Amino acid sequence: MTNKRIFSPAIVLASLLLPWIVSAALPAVCDAAPSPAPALTAENGAIGQRLIAEERASWDLAIKRDAAAYKAFHAPDFFTVSGTGVVDRASSEASAMDPHVRFDQCELSGFDIHFVAPDAALVTYRVKAAGLDHGKTFQLDSYASSLWMKRNGKWLNVFYQATAAPNQ
Repeated sequence: MTNKRIFSPAIVLASLLLPWIVSAALPAVCDAAPSPAPALTAENGAIGQRLIAEERASWDLAIKRDAAAYKAFHAPDFFTVSGTGVVDRASSEASAMDPHVRFDQCELSGFDIHFVAPDAALVTYRVKAAGLDHGKTFQLDSYASSLWMKRNGKWLNVFYQATAAPNQ
C-alpha cells in the first residue's frame, strides 16, 4: 500500500483561505464589547449588605465549628480554589471544621460587591487571621472572593477563593 496524498485545487484553496475567512468574520476577543453591568439599585444595595453579613457569619460559624449552619450557606455544587488546587464541597467543609485548627484572631475588611448577573454577586474582601494549625502557629493575610448565586429564591455560596496578599 502506498501512502499517497491527493490534493485537489479546491481543498488547497479552502485550507489557505478558511483561517482568514473565520478570523475576519469573528471579532477579536479584545475588541468584544463589554457586557453591561447589572444596574445598581437600592435592592442590590440591600442584597449586597445581606451577602456581606452572610459571608461574615460563614467565617464565624466555621470558627465556632457549627457545621450544620455553616454548610447551609453552600450550594450543592460549592467548591473552593486554594494553593493546592480545586477542592470539592465535602473536602472544603471538612477542612473548615478541622478540630485541630484554632483561630485566635480573624479580621474581615474592605468588602465590595460586584453584581455579575441579576442573580449572581461576587463578594470580595481582605482576610487577616492568626491561630494554631495542628500545633503550629499561622498567620493569614489574603484577598478573598466568594461567588453567591440566587437559586430557587435563596442566595447560596457556590465558590470561594483566597489569594495571599503580598508581604509588605
